[in-house]
Amino acid sequence: MTTAAIAPDAGARTADRSSGHRVAGIAVSWAAVAAWGAGLIELAVGAGALTQDGAARGAGAVLLALGAGGLVWGAVTLARGRIVVPRTGVAVALAGIAAGTVAVVSDPVRTSVLAVAAGAALLITVALACAAVLRRRARGGTDAAAPRVWVILVAAVVVAALVTPALAATEAGRHAQPHGDHQLFEPGHH
Repeated sequence: MTTAAIAPDAGARTADRSSGHRVAGIAVSWAAVAAWGAGLIELAVGAGALTQDGAARGAGAVLLALGAGGLVWGAVTLARGRIVVPRTGVAVALAGIAAGTVAVVSDPVRTSVLAVAAGAALLITVALACAAVLRRRARGGTDAAAPRVWVILVAAVVVAALVTPALAATEAGRHAQPHGDHQLFEPGHH
């Protein structure tokens, strides 16, 4: 009789771990791709803010460092199959949101609100994934899981849809030559 009582509980725990493992794989995939998108936006906004004076320049330097760090963090997270340094991930995501806000407030004419908002949305995604890992660890769960290829593809499409217009709205994006103006061959030259 005790065997029958133990077996259903063990099966439920195995099912819980299996579903938790799937959720962890999804969180790893989304967090990594969101970090890449946020990192690209931070680099673009930071580069534009770096050319300004005062607080905007300081925010630009911070955004450049955070953007580069976000790209590396996303790669390491994906390679290891788990969200690395989740407490630091939450803190850095919040720092990125703060630095973007400082850049917009310091120079609202040249700093894109759209880019900062898209970056903040992606950084919130990263912070929530990191917080979920911390919560899972506090409950005794594991956070290691293989990233899901289909989730990476879906995340890449969603992140690209956010990042592309955000990058176009940055200072560098506004000064870029339109794609239709590139000519493969110049007329009159053979």
